[in-house]
Amino acid sequence: MLSSTPGFDPLDNAACDPGVTWTTGNVAEAFPGVSTALGFSFIHLPMELAFRKMFRGMGVFGKSSLAVPERIEDQFWTAFAGRAAANINQFRTVAGFLPGTSATAIEQQLFGYVREGTVDDNSMRRYPIIGVKAPRVVFTLSKKHDRMFAELREWRLKTLPEIAARPAADSLAILQDARERFERIMILHLLVAFVSSGITDRLAPMVAAANVPGLESRLLSGVGSDENEVANDLWLLAHERLDLATFLDRHGYHGPHEGQLHSTSWREDPAPILARLDDYRAVSEDDPRAPRNRSAEQTRIRHEAAEELKKAVGPLQRRSIKLLTKLAARFLALREQGKAGYLLTFDVARAAARRVGADLAERGLLDDAGDVFHLTFDELVSGDGVDRRELVAQRRAQYDERLGYRLPQAWAGLPELIKFGGDAAMDAATGTTITGVAASGGVVEGRARVVRDPAATELDDGDILVCETTDPSWVSLFLVAGAVVTDFGGLLSHGPIVARELGLPCVCGTEDGSRRIRDGQRIRVDGDRGVVEVLSPVQRTEPATR
Repeated sequence: MLSSTPGFDPLDNAACDPGVTWTTGNVAEAFPGVSTALGFSFIHLPMELAFRKMFRGMGVFGKSSLAVPERIEDQFWTAFAGRAAANINQFRTVAGFLPGTSATAIEQQLFGYVREGTVDDNSMRRYPIIGVKAPRVVFTLSKKHDRMFAELREWRLKTLPEIAARPAADSLAILQDARERFERIMILHLLVAFVSSGITDRLAPMVAAANVPGLESRLLSGVGSDENEVANDLWLLAHERLDLATFLDRHGYHGPHEGQLHSTSWREDPAPILARLDDYRAVSEDDPRAPRNRSAEQTRIRHEAAEELKKAVGPLQRRSIKLLTKLAARFLALREQGKAGYLLTFDVARAAARRVGADLAERGLLDDAGDVFHLTFDELVSGDGVDRRELVAQRRAQYDERLGYRLPQAWAGLPELIKFGGDAAMDAATGTTITGVAASGGVVEGRARVVRDPAATELDDGDILVCETTDPSWVSLFLVAGAVVTDFGGLLSHGPIVARELGLPCVCGTEDGSRRIRDGQRIRVDGDRGVVEVLSPVQRTEPATR
């Protein structure tokens, strides 16, 4: 039970073993930015349990491992200064038990890099149990995932109207229900992440032996992710073939900063998507940039890459390539479906929380309905009627302060907070090269647009999107972007998956590219080599003379 005693901070840790390594990679993409007390406490325990139940189901863990340890060093993830971080030690330990992959592969694919000096320590001790449990779990996973996602969509549409129609007290039960559903979809989502990682790990040595630049990213293109449907429906909306109400029923759970519970979804404020419709109106149905045409082209590229790989490997490997590439496509699509799934639970949870917050404000227990997000989950569902306005004021001030800091990409023990200095104040020198993960092939030159808030940014056709990370609400920017560069993420992260779906060159995991490149500079993105090169300073327009 979370405490509300003075000095307790649900979003930070005062001590940590210096021998434990943490990372913001991947987890910062799912839950970016600074969390509120409700946002983090809503997901922390369910997600920790989801990790443990998922590994238990596969045979990696025994029954005793289902208990959540008190020490953060033994947990899979936590928060420092309000920002989510994953325990690399825990993930590497688990990966060492899994057949068909390794700790190094997991670290590279999930977090975008591997630390120097790390050594794999695989153990076959759990292989017999995994050999019995894992195949059954994996074999049924795809249909279970589809079924749960469909159930969540139906539940969201049914529950949202009930929140406004029923007493505020009923929203506490709805909030609890949303949390339980979050845990269940996360069990399947995390399993999908590990299976897809194992599949791509099997493909990697074949691709390396083929020695064809960009082949791996082409093999992972055209998988049919959830964002394809968002992009296509945006196009239909812009061309008046779909009405706004239907679009919001289908995709209204997305929105800016959607990985945070306190954010505002498109359902609540559709202005960000309405502002993008002109970009979609400019794309005709037969234009190669139309979402359906892009998807079809990337699928063709994937099949072509598979045939290319078959010709480059031996006869024995050739037999497995068709199956592996088919499975890779299916499970990459499921990764994006899983993200959409937990966002469905978020949309219901935020609506329920706002309803309770409004009631608490009416009763004088909060100053404002939005202050509900600065209560912990346990404080909120207790329904104890305690006036927590002073506590909320302290947490709100702390939240505002934390917005000015970020965490390193990786560290041991407690992190040293990095003061957020904003965007680059000076041009990066011409010729500067920034390296990352070669996530989606192709070479493009264009104007860099450094984006912090997708809802408040205008991109011209061909501009290069440079940012910390992306989530599904960014898909409207991908249509006009010429390429994508991100600070965080690996080959299987959200930004690279969507970039490959739309045929955009992408370099991810640059760590600080969005702070080194100045908005407006001309850059070259080489998605085959994982390199970004600064070509020129910002072009400044001379004032007109009279």
